[in-house]
Amino acid sequence: MLAVSAWLAWQCRTDVADALIRGESPLSYTLFRNVLINIPNYLFHEQFGHIFLGGILFSLFHYNAAGSWFMSFMGNGGETLVPLCLLVIVLRLEGGRWFVPPILYWLASTFYDAGGYVQDARACSLPLTSADMVTNYKPGEICGDWHYILEPLGLLNYDQWFAYAFLFIGCFLFLLALYSMWYYWTHTEQYMYHLPTPPPAQDDWTPPNIYTP
Repeated sequence: MLAVSAWLAWQCRTDVADALIRGESPLSYTLFRNVLINIPNYLFHEQFGHIFLGGILFSLFHYNAAGSWFMSFMGNGGETLVPLCLLVIVLRLEGGRWFVPPILYWLASTFYDAGGYVQDARACSLPLTSADMVTNYKPGEICGDWHYILEPLGLLNYDQWFAYAFLFIGCFLFLLALYSMWYYWTHTEQYMYHLPTPPPAQDDWTPPNIYTP
């Protein structure tokens, strides 16, 4: 699975750039950023991540540079945190493992989404939408979140490495979602119902007393 994930991530590496910059829709982009998954990701990214979580951290750090950094980071951070928390919850529910495959797929899409924008951290060539979901910026007019995340850490020149790492994690989680779907389907009784464990067999046989007349 690791080898296949590495190969898929390498293929996705150019697909994301083509899709985001030129508006094309290769298979990987359609698979990971279709309308069913892109809408909740966008809402959690902008409203829950940037505005809610980012705004809280921004105020806790008294509106300084550290708070601004967290506000940028919590876009993809909040987008990823929601399916991650749901995954932890369903794993603790009886029968909840049936929800694991779609949540893993959701989580995979958040890493794929982040990988596409990390690729553009230095270039700043993507059209972007503000958190108000109304203001649109033309390509190159403003840099994305990951420019302001990596630059203060001195890691901006490594944006392609981070992008590939995120794409790799996304592809691995996608394969894991497919595997878990097959696994839970073939172990339905084990995970849907807590069947009572049969007691261990007891050996009541005792040897006859041949010395008693």
